[in-house]
Amino acid sequence: MTTKMSRSAIDELLRAEGAGVLSLTDGAETYAIPESFGYDGTHLYFQFAHEDDSRKMAFLETTDVATFTVFTTDPAESVQARGRIEVVPEAEHATAAAAIAENATVPTMNVIPDTPVDDLSMAFYRLVVDSLSGRVFDDPIKNPTET
Repeated sequence: MTTKMSRSAIDELLRAEGAGVLSLTDGAETYAIPESFGYDGTHLYFQFAHEDDSRKMAFLETTDVATFTVFTTDPAESVQARGRIEVVPEAEHATAAAAIAENATVPTMNVIPDTPVDDLSMAFYRLVVDSLSGRVFDDPIKNPTET
């Protein structure tokens, strides 16, 4: 059984967790990748390190509506944000950086280990949320239902 999360519980989870799964599409194929993120109460922010021929960046260009899922296992709960992904304007880079610094989980390994750092590009993006939903999953062992 699941219970809907309140908006304040959704915001709390998004501020507490620093990583989730970003799902993109090119219209025929889907591409889901783990990503660190920042949240400022309105937008989800990402800082992508990428090579020129990045599959992720190609999918970003073709995705009209992206989905970002954040979840925990104890307690079992999840939040799903849907909306468009856009480049963060340069004038708002400080806002993106602050949101990411506040709660993003920084990867502990280089996700592109064979590429020298000088060959990588960095870019700020944000998910402009059109819909936000959350669920709490009841634990049948902790909360058995009577029959």
